[in-house]
Amino acid sequence: MQLELFRFIDESIDLLNSNIDELIYVEKLIDEFFTNTFSTKDHFMDVKSRVKEESSLKEKIIRNNLFMQYDSPEDLLNNLSDLIGVRIECRFIGDEKRIYREITNLFRIKNDNGLYYSYLNENIFLNLDEEQPTLQKNGFQIYKIDGEYLYEGKSYNFELQIKSLVNLFWGEIDHKILYKNFNYSGTEMFLSEIMSSIKENLEMIDRELMMLYNHLNEPSNNVSENVMKEIRTSLSKGLNDIYYQKVRNEFGFPVDFKLTSNTIINYLFMKIPEKDEAYINEFIRILNRLKFLDSKYIDLKKQIEFPVDLKFQDPFISSIGNKLSEIINIDFSWNLFFRILFDLEEGSSEEIITNLLVFLKNRYSEVINIAFSNFEITEKNKFEINKYTMGLIADRFDFTSSIKLISDKSLAQTHNIVKNSIIEAVDIWDVDEIKSLIKQKFDNL
Repeated sequence: MQLELFRFIDESIDLLNSNIDELIYVEKLIDEFFTNTFSTKDHFMDVKSRVKEESSLKEKIIRNNLFMQYDSPEDLLNNLSDLIGVRIECRFIGDEKRIYREITNLFRIKNDNGLYYSYLNENIFLNLDEEQPTLQKNGFQIYKIDGEYLYEGKSYNFELQIKSLVNLFWGEIDHKILYKNFNYSGTEMFLSEIMSSIKENLEMIDRELMMLYNHLNEPSNNVSENVMKEIRTSLSKGLNDIYYQKVRNEFGFPVDFKLTSNTIINYLFMKIPEKDEAYINEFIRILNRLKFLDSKYIDLKKQIEFPVDLKFQDPFISSIGNKLSEIINIDFSWNLFFRILFDLEEGSSEEIITNLLVFLKNRYSEVINIAFSNFEITEKNKFEINKYTMGLIADRFDFTSSIKLISDKSLAQTHNIVKNSIIEAVDIWDVDEIKSLIKQKFDNL
């Protein structure tokens, strides 16, 4: 015989499904209202909404012991505050308060039940007497407003949240690590401290991003390199935290791949202008992808299919591309690098690999040419030294097979090697001598 609890759950789910069409329609009306209201605001990004799913309703009944609180499924659904969930998404943490104030200014008329409504839509009622932001069970604050929508004489409950980008990302982590985790009691303090650390880092990202945004919107202002560095560092840490946990869950032990995280984030930002709005757009894009990757299962033992039909005319690109195809499923660092890059980047694997190799070729060629500055060198000799140095870099990749090849440090080393070799040979000025010195310095790295 089935427990009363599970009979109650089944009846509640049946009742939810029997009203699903009306709930979806009401959800759409609420979504459209807030989208239309805030669509012209610069700080507004999007509205997301959903009707509570069966699995979520079942979990909530069990977790909060709602079976003991309500006499019937009808009573439960009539009192479920988040039967419909609506979330207003904005850029920065400070924008959450801004949007909340705009809502309170819009919903100023109070009805007999103590709820507030607006002349723009007299079917939407909000409880604005509760102090905001409210304190969650995890100790952090959130803008969360209970609401009701009146449709054909029936009231439908909904919960309205206001969340910035960083709080969206952190909320996903918190929900999956703590809220969904029933086996962490032995390490509760440790997890709480880690979650607090992640929250602090995300809040730092928010502050830095807002500084960057303000700079970009003020003519003649240069974006601070320190701001951009902090943003890259914070994203690298977020990426590292996500894959650190995934690797640990998959293999049972931690793996240090901070270099991989740093290299990927730096590469993604190297491709865009540092003092352009593209920088902030790339930050937002990566942050959204990190949020997606955190919830995605990734089979770290599965081989990567390297495109077999990639053909390159350039010898540098062809050499490194061929060697990558040989080691991508042997060298764990490169395997993980491309696995993450394919998830973060947009486009096919062929496009992503091609873009990376072309970028590498251009960057190394650029730092070599910069090393020629302040020296009187013919274009023919520049070309010869550049070609020789690029060949050495491609050859060294064969035995180093390290993602350090993409790092700023490797680029700086190449620049210094070429420049110092020219300085040492400047008196005799012999191209073969310069090439010999360059090779010696590469061999000594």
